[in-house]
Amino acid sequence: MYQVILNEKRGKIRELPDLPAFPILAQEILSQVTDENIDIPRLAKTIEQDPAVFGRIIGIANSAYFGSPDRIYTVMHAIVRVLGLSMVKSVSLGIVLNEPFRVDACKGFDMQHYWYHSMLTASVAQRLCRYVKVGQADFQDHAYLAGMLHNIGELILVHLFPSEMQDVYSQLTQDSGASKIELENDIVGINSYEASSILSQRWHLPQDLQVLYEQYDNLDYEGEHWQLQQLILLCGALIDAGDTEGLKETDQVRSIMSRMCLSSGQVNKLLSKISDDRQDVENLAKILAQA
Repeated sequence: MYQVILNEKRGKIRELPDLPAFPILAQEILSQVTDENIDIPRLAKTIEQDPAVFGRIIGIANSAYFGSPDRIYTVMHAIVRVLGLSMVKSVSLGIVLNEPFRVDACKGFDMQHYWYHSMLTASVAQRLCRYVKVGQADFQDHAYLAGMLHNIGELILVHLFPSEMQDVYSQLTQDSGASKIELENDIVGINSYEASSILSQRWHLPQDLQVLYEQYDNLDYEGEHWQLQQLILLCGALIDAGDTEGLKETDQVRSIMSRMCLSSGQVNKLLSKISDDRQDVENLAKILAQA
């Protein structure tokens, strides 16, 4: 009987009738950042149309982490002098895609931790992919964006099911032994990646992101975007294990590293650097978490 009820619940949840519409500004930014002939001044002006996005981009550009000798006042200067185009594209798109979701009703949800995990995943992905042989010249850009948006489904669940997600967070703090994905499936009836997949289809997000969400736990995926999918899966395994202090070679980690021809030395070198940067990433997350 429980399984029948759960299946009925999942069927209803997958419709997600209250899912927010794709923000107009996000449509414009997504259109521009995926354009091979991107017009950087135009993108900068588009980003500046949203005060919240503009303020956070400028806040990050002026943070101690980047150590710019001059104050940054425009998105164009943030791109050219400090952050680079890739980071501004990914962060700004991440912000506008997150804006429609209301999370205040779920006290267990920590927006700062959400951004910390997103930025850490993006950073690990971008740095790791330098060791990965791929045909795409812009693979690092795709990796950073995928890291930033890999868990947008958590926002969806908190937005739509705040009380259920509160139960998820409560059980996580009690260290029940179940993973967050397992608790989401049991309590909400759908997990963050399934919600991300529905969102990506509704909002027509890039195909590689749709694949990432659909194949989030598939170690054997061999489709067109397998390298990006495996890279983010590896980053998640490393970060979820809390091993930014050093590599813990689980079966999952070893399997992905083998497929992507990554050595323990390469990964350990990267994790050492990330460990040094954790406080800086935390400070950037504070800026992004500002309401």
